[in-house]
Amino acid sequence: MNHGIPDSLPDAVHRVRVPWLSTWSVALPGVLACLCIVIAGCDSHSSPNSNASEAVTAEMAAAGFKQQQSAAAPAVSPPAEFIDDAVRADDWLEDLTERTGIEFVHRNGRESGRFYLIESFGGGVAQIDYDQDGAADLFFTGGGQISADPLPPSVRGMAAGVYRNRREWQFTSATAMAGLSDPADYSLGCTVTDYNSDGFPDLFLYCYGRSRLYRNEGDGTFMEGATSEQLPAVGMTTAAAWADIDRDALPDLFLARYVAWSPATDVECHDVLKVRDLCGPNQYDETTAQVWHNRGDGGFENWSEKVGLKGGVKGLGLVAGDFNDDGRIDFYLANDETANHLYWGSSDFTLREAGWKSGVAAGEAGLEEGSMGTDVGDIDGDGRPELWVVNFENEDNSLYRNLGTEQFQHATVPFGLAGASRMNVGWGTSLTDFDSDGWLDILVLNGNAVYHSPHSPFEQVPQLFQNQAGQRFVEVTHHGGSYFRRKHAARGAAVGDLDDDGAIDIVVSHLNEPVRVLRNRQTPANWLRISLTGTSGARQPIGARITLADAPHELTRFVVSGAGYASHSDQRITFPLAAGRNSASVTVRWPGRGEETFRELVARQDHVLIEGRGVPNE
Repeated sequence: MNHGIPDSLPDAVHRVRVPWLSTWSVALPGVLACLCIVIAGCDSHSSPNSNASEAVTAEMAAAGFKQQQSAAAPAVSPPAEFIDDAVRADDWLEDLTERTGIEFVHRNGRESGRFYLIESFGGGVAQIDYDQDGAADLFFTGGGQISADPLPPSVRGMAAGVYRNRREWQFTSATAMAGLSDPADYSLGCTVTDYNSDGFPDLFLYCYGRSRLYRNEGDGTFMEGATSEQLPAVGMTTAAAWADIDRDALPDLFLARYVAWSPATDVECHDVLKVRDLCGPNQYDETTAQVWHNRGDGGFENWSEKVGLKGGVKGLGLVAGDFNDDGRIDFYLANDETANHLYWGSSDFTLREAGWKSGVAAGEAGLEEGSMGTDVGDIDGDGRPELWVVNFENEDNSLYRNLGTEQFQHATVPFGLAGASRMNVGWGTSLTDFDSDGWLDILVLNGNAVYHSPHSPFEQVPQLFQNQAGQRFVEVTHHGGSYFRRKHAARGAAVGDLDDDGAIDIVVSHLNEPVRVLRNRQTPANWLRISLTGTSGARQPIGARITLADAPHELTRFVVSGAGYASHSDQRITFPLAAGRNSASVTVRWPGRGEETFRELVARQDHVLIEGRGVPNE
């Protein structure tokens, strides 16, 4: 995500590759002059809107923010262009946000005019059934505020948002009731696990500053579950995933961090017109990822060196699962402007990095990319999980087809995805069967990482791609609905069935723009929904796979953690079924613990499959 020219830095920093600038720096002066004209005409989204501070204050109060603001936030308004918001007959999704009662905005502090690096990131959302009533509730990260005064520079967090699902598309604000109205540090993303195996999902909020683990008390409230001494997760944490690395039945925490940035080390960057803008990651030192081993007593131990994590990290996307079907937990880490890392699990609990060897470290041309969100899923029906990552502008998003034997093949071109997103900057993403035909489709949320760019605006149109029977993808953004007909500064997305009709819905978070709730109108004729509970290992069996063998084609789905960008989707798995089917059977392969079949599961119902209660397979 290189996009700015730093001022007054050592030569080593000035030698950083700036993709959009380096192309033009060797061109004729007349061409550069034309570029300046183009840039000047592409700045419609660059200036903060400081009008109507009273309206903004009222809006933020409605969204659950209690603390005083240090400066007026930019007014929230739709894009300037007029777009018909009417629902069309062929729309896949319908924006029901106003009906839900949800009013929440993730703030990035842009109104301060400081152009801090952290302003590019954040905007996470989680689907979490924290009250265990069978309906997915919603959690939103609040972001933060940045002081406009030069001394001392400061960054503060803003309150999160919790909305309880009352069904029938009715949500009520429950932030204060849940005990989460006090701001943590500047929050960037969130993820969910049951870290203490008490049956209630817990929240992990990762931040610039100190990240927080919130323990679900089982009564609708959360308490901080680890002190700064028990879990000293500090710095600029930008992705997280939970999985049981050492098979002690407790989920461990893998953290991705970005760069060694702070207000004290902030660098000023400008574009070719000397316009101040956000800097890219290469102006700051790289960091390392971290693994925190869950001791089971409320504390965590830093196992980063013990498991063999590699340096050179600028992590923005992370997903944990079993990608080679050996029963061990693997991790795919998407890095910005440096090689992506793939860690294979092993019997001695170390992690073996093999991104280059396995073919998933870079793009098709062998160049490192500015990678953000990531996901995993079987897109071609062969039962093996593909890896998918979205990238910066002037780069295609990358689909890596799983060939088995720990090898992947770059498949963006053969699957028809080349060029489709090249001028966008991708963030939230999901491999999900949105049209309920049994094939995983692709959601990509776009929005530039900088306020000014000669290639594309800050706000960008999201995209949908339909899977054509595992052979290729076709863009169907024009069928996405009114949300897909507007530009957004989109970031995180969480997917899941919010209304129990078998169709997967989408919740989207943005920068300085209200969250949106999208109902999926592609309701399947029939469906089956599965969640797993482990008993011989971790309660949430990350790395498990579920297979529905008697569908029109065999369907395989995977239990993963950390997918997407800065967000957590519902981990229940929904299978479409043919009309008239009253029941179906599924096979579960528990991570490293054998396989069993659960027979005659009734259609159109949720089923919690408990390890050991199925029929063992030899």
